[in-house]
Amino acid sequence: MYAVAAESLLREVEAKRKNALDALEAEYSAKVAEVKSRTERESSFVIESAKKQAGELAQRERIRIEGASKLQAKKSIFDATEKMLESNISSLRQALAEYTGSKEYAELLPRMAKYASKRLGGDTVVLCREKDAPILKKAGFEVLHSNLNTMGGLKAERKDGTLELDLTFEEILRGREDEVRGLILSGGE
Repeated sequence: MYAVAAESLLREVEAKRKNALDALEAEYSAKVAEVKSRTERESSFVIESAKKQAGELAQRERIRIEGASKLQAKKSIFDATEKMLESNISSLRQALAEYTGSKEYAELLPRMAKYASKRLGGDTVVLCREKDAPILKKAGFEVLHSNLNTMGGLKAERKDGTLELDLTFEEILRGREDEVRGLILSGGE
């Protein structure tokens, strides 16, 4: 009877031990599944965050590169425009220098001196190039000196030296350079 009771007790202990082991194993499996699930979620979150950061970084870099490219393109256009303007202004200067040898220039010069005299209030003298002195003297203007270093035009001043008017081509061009540049850029329209 003790043997039956011991055997029954042993089976009962064995069943409890098996149930306890099964419960521990089920709990362990549940915790492993939970840890795997949490690890997968965290891993997915880290991967998605890294992808998002990489995308944002790539977008910022793309914008920076595009901006730098656009700036470089604008600089190239500006430089080319400046070269074109300088070339055209240089051509204009050359045309003005050639104009000083024309009949029209010989007619314009006395009108310029008359305009200067009117602006300065009469009683004026002119300063001009050596080539232009005979034209101005013939038109009745007093030439103070004829060693003015200019491509064309003249300077006029009151005899008392209080006022001066610079009508040299260089000064006229300098004073209207923005207007000239605008005309060149607009195609002369």
